[in-house]
Amino acid sequence: MRIREAFTLIELLVVISIIALLMGILMPALTRARDHGRRILCGNNLRGLGTANVLYAEEEDGWYVPSMDKTWGAAKYWPANQFFRKLVGYKSRQAPSENNDYQAPKQFLCPSDTVSVKRQPDPRYNCWLSYGYNVTDWYYGADWFGITYAGHKTTTVPTPASEMVLTESNDWWLHWKGANYKVGWDVLHQDTIMPYKDVGCDGPTLYRHSDGANFAFYDGHVEYMKKDKAFSQEAWDAGSPGMWSIFRQWPPTPEEQSRLEKPPTRPIRRP
Repeated sequence: MRIREAFTLIELLVVISIIALLMGILMPALTRARDHGRRILCGNNLRGLGTANVLYAEEEDGWYVPSMDKTWGAAKYWPANQFFRKLVGYKSRQAPSENNDYQAPKQFLCPSDTVSVKRQPDPRYNCWLSYGYNVTDWYYGADWFGITYAGHKTTTVPTPASEMVLTESNDWWLHWKGANYKVGWDVLHQDTIMPYKDVGCDGPTLYRHSDGANFAFYDGHVEYMKKDKAFSQEAWDAGSPGMWSIFRQWPPTPEEQSRLEKPPTRPIRRP
């Protein structure tokens, strides 16, 4: 009769040590793979928004979807533009809690955006959207809400592959200043709107993917950038906006401001 020998304590400890070692090696790789997959899904979402923006311009006499439009009276912002939502693929507004003016259906959210996915409430403004519109080209004066129309025409964006229109945020709008990760992201990471406002980082860029973010440009393409490439303190100090503005110098001179198209007097369709 054969008698099986049991594991000795030392052998058991060796096996446990090997398993722990393998887990230590594999877990970071698995985490990186998961994060990379989420980054790709987020990039696809932004590519859909960028493509819809190009299609919008083709249908609207060359006007891209505006970030803000008051030509019909009350202000309408891009997340509530029903024609744009249709181009993106959002369903019609049937469930206000899921699909109202400042929210997106959950399948169109960045999978790394824990605030929007979990519907984390803000003290004042709920914006479960994942992505914000770059308003740097209009947000240089004291009267942002006094302007009638904040949106480009294809004729005012000479190099659409070089100017960014949408990226990752916790608000519907964002600004070059809000891309300063040392003031915003590095301090607050995933948080809602008011904590960012409280530290002077309105309209922030959120670097959700390994300290980087996806950026959609006016030609519809998407790029991933690390935070230190997206925002340079030296460029900010020199007023050299790069992808953040059509202007060569920011704030723009009166001469450069005149390059912006006047608001359309008769939009083709109500936003």
